[in-house]
Amino acid sequence: MNLELLEQFGQNYPEEFDGVLDCFATATSVAFNRRGSVLAVGCNDGLVFIWDFLTRGVAKMITAHVLPVTSLSWSRNGKLLATSSNDCYVYVWDVLKSQPIIRWHLNTCVSSVQFSPRNHHILLIHSMKQPSHLVQYQISPDGTAKSIAHSKIPHDEESEFDVVSSFDRRGEYVFSGNTKGRIQVIRLEKGSINFSVVTSFRVSNTAIKQIEFAPKNKNIFLVNSADRIIRVYDSAIILANDPANTKSRKGNNIVAGNDSKLDPEPIQKLQDLVNRTTWKKCCFSGGTESDYICAGSSRQNSLYIWERNVGTLLKILHGTKGEVVCDVIWHPIRPVIVSIASGVVSIWSQAQIENWSAFAPDFKELEENIEYEEKESEFDDYDEDKEDPNKDMGATDEEDAVIDVVTPHSNDVFLSSDEEQEDRDALVYFPISVDMENVELDAGEENFFDETVLSNVSNIENNHREHRRQTMTRSDVSNIDRNNVCTVQI
Repeated sequence: MNLELLEQFGQNYPEEFDGVLDCFATATSVAFNRRGSVLAVGCNDGLVFIWDFLTRGVAKMITAHVLPVTSLSWSRNGKLLATSSNDCYVYVWDVLKSQPIIRWHLNTCVSSVQFSPRNHHILLIHSMKQPSHLVQYQISPDGTAKSIAHSKIPHDEESEFDVVSSFDRRGEYVFSGNTKGRIQVIRLEKGSINFSVVTSFRVSNTAIKQIEFAPKNKNIFLVNSADRIIRVYDSAIILANDPANTKSRKGNNIVAGNDSKLDPEPIQKLQDLVNRTTWKKCCFSGGTESDYICAGSSRQNSLYIWERNVGTLLKILHGTKGEVVCDVIWHPIRPVIVSIASGVVSIWSQAQIENWSAFAPDFKELEENIEYEEKESEFDDYDEDKEDPNKDMGATDEEDAVIDVVTPHSNDVFLSSDEEQEDRDALVYFPISVDMENVELDAGEENFFDETVLSNVSNIENNHREHRRQTMTRSDVSNIDRNNVCTVQI
């Protein structure tokens, strides 16, 4: 994907429906990798489909769990995928080999899992009716993994446990919210899961439903609460006076309750004042500034898009009536939204505008009719202005520049604010086998292939594909070895 060739002058948010992804199952969760070239889709039967988002073809299918997949998270380099499910397991997968590296077993259903943005050996796991867990593991040179440590995030004094938690964009802090409307902030030591409680503040008097950080702007995050209001905060303001909000008791870091006058005010509030809509999932737009916020309604298949700076509602994308939004994410770079409603993965993108100059560089689009002015030498037998064909072709013009087509060029869109070059070891694309159904014959090859043979080959491929999908049952998981996987009980 060459970003420099994409349309740059249109709207920076999706405007229309752009098709669906057929996953052969009911989808429950989706996640883009860091580059937005690969999309992972979790289903209610435990399958995880890895889609090449550029070609919109299935690159891999993994039988990850035996119950619905609840959450997906990509590592920073795109080589590992963390999955959680209602079967109380959390897996870390090597996506190229389709093999699990390590897994954790909890006592209750796992609602979410998240890789640390800067360290793929640290994960944040949240389960039902239990506090969130920080886990750390390491991979030995022979490829085996083992758990190093795990710890529970302490609860705030006003609640027994948190209901949602999230890393900030650099993995330095963890924000956890509870049912009382308070958010607790803890600071992690670099390279470990040792932490200290920094501060806490009140958002509202209702439960916190979601905490989401902007993909590039590390200070901006939103809070979705049960009072139907989406609040946008600046973490720099919240962490400005953190020493005054901490104290130690019995060797444990406990957060002192802040006075209501000291609770930070949100920099923006977003809500639907007409319909009083409750929000299922919210997300920031891609890009460096995260100028837009998208929220999916929990009562209908509708996506609301606001401009973050001014709070103006720009667009409402309506899907099929009778369906309910389950998950929604924004592409990390492009103005594309992927949503799940009633198990169907939908894609929303910009309105496509025909640009004929892309096919003919000398083509000029006219807004109105103009009178054509004939050139003086247009119909001459000999063009005086034409270059002499006998001119020395070896001579070079002084204005010619040497174009380097060997050295990789780093695009600033793929870099964080503290990075200078891209990670050359990152996994960006997946190999896809050729589909025999789409074979096109040249004129000279018509006698080489018989139509009957091609039809039989196509039927064999379809039968093999269907047989492979049906045989990946819970007893036969397509050569996925789980017996030798390191299992950690939490």
